Amino acid sequence: MPHVPANRSVNNQGDGKLFDRTAFVYDEKTDTFRCPAHQTLTRKQLHRKDRTVIYEAKPVICASCRLKANCTTGSRRLVQRHLHEAALQRMEQRTTANVMRLRKSIVEHPFATLKYRIFGRGLGGAPTEISLATMVYNLKRMVKVLSAQNLAAALAP
Repeated sequence: MPHVPANRSVNNQGDGKLFDRTAFVYDEKTDTFRCPAHQTLTRKQLHRKDRTVIYEAKPVICASCRLKANCTTGSRRLVQRHLHEAALQRMEQRTTANVMRLRKSIVEHPFATLKYRIFGRGLGGAPTEISLATMVYNLKRMVKVLSAQNLAAALAP
């Protein structure tokens, strides 16, 4: 079961005075958001590169909303949702301080050792790192295609 801390962004507009994304409730059945004023934000567009979906409120509704000053400085509120948001939320729920401490001691230490002690510090070790990773991938692929016994026989002198 993977335990990875989510790298999530926060609302960087309005000096922290505007509602952040957590104030909006997602409805999976209708694929819409509900704002704090109980209005609906509908799906506007998909950004494949960022793997996000943009939801928008209607400008007419936002213009007359009593909460607009707490919500947006624009003509309407836009909210982003990651395509795999449900998986990210499950991952966040599993990621506790104890789990991350254990992950750090079990997983991150060997990788740090490989990266800094064996491959060297900085970008100089990157070519070696990618070469070794490619070699391991190719060996694993050969074992899968040929089987371990056939590969050993083919490599024997």
